[in-house]
Amino acid sequence: MFLVDWREVYKKISERKEVLEKILGEKAVKIGDALIIYDEPIEIRIENKRISFYLDDELAAFIDESGVCFIDERVKEEVELWCKALTSLGFKKYRIRR
Repeated sequence: MFLVDWREVYKKISERKEVLEKILGEKAVKIGDALIIYDEPIEIRIENKRISFYLDDELAAFIDESGVCFIDERVKEEVELWCKALTSLGFKKYRIRR
């Protein structure tokens, strides 16, 4: 597991939403103001006020400017890994070169 500053994660991902949309291509869909990433069985919704993680269509965790809330502990590792990837500079470079 990683030591995570969830408020910083929220800020970084929120600021990169448009870039992430381009990088992720077909893996992400924009619906209204939300960028939705599908990674079965996880669905990630990057919205204006929070980043939500769904497991089998049920809200399992979310991150906002106050921090993180895990509703279902089974997603904790996936949330941490996705957040690490979405905030990583290497993630952007890797995806663009592909």
